[in-house]
Amino acid sequence: MNIKFTLIILSFFLINALKAQEKVKDTLFFKLDNYLYQFKFDSKQYIIKDNYDIKDGAVYFETLKIVTTAKPKEILCFKKYAKTANLYMINNPKKLNDVKVGKLFDNYVIILINKKNKQTTYTEVAPVFAIE
Repeated sequence: MNIKFTLIILSFFLINALKAQEKVKDTLFFKLDNYLYQFKFDSKQYIIKDNYDIKDGAVYFETLKIVTTAKPKEILCFKKYAKTANLYMINNPKKLNDVKVGKLFDNYVIILINKKNKQTTYTEVAPVFAIE
């Protein structure tokens, strides 16, 4: 009886320890503008202006789902964020580093904010790498 009680207590602590190790990602909100914009031929794709040359390889964002959320505290400009977060390549400071942009999604949930006709849409996106 004492062994069963001890096993129950230990399993309870193990479950709590496993839950504590799950990392909750922060969310970054980016506005759509002339630098980060919706692709006119496919509304589920979002293009990054400095990075859409698929001959060398390019990363773009694709819609995962439309989300409902409270109004974000801070809405970022992707171009300014990319510069401050050093997401550009070292040898070509005008082209984004695809790996660094991809790793951004390891730590953050990215939501794009699209304001049209006084209506705001929040879209969760994921990176896609394309090469021709």
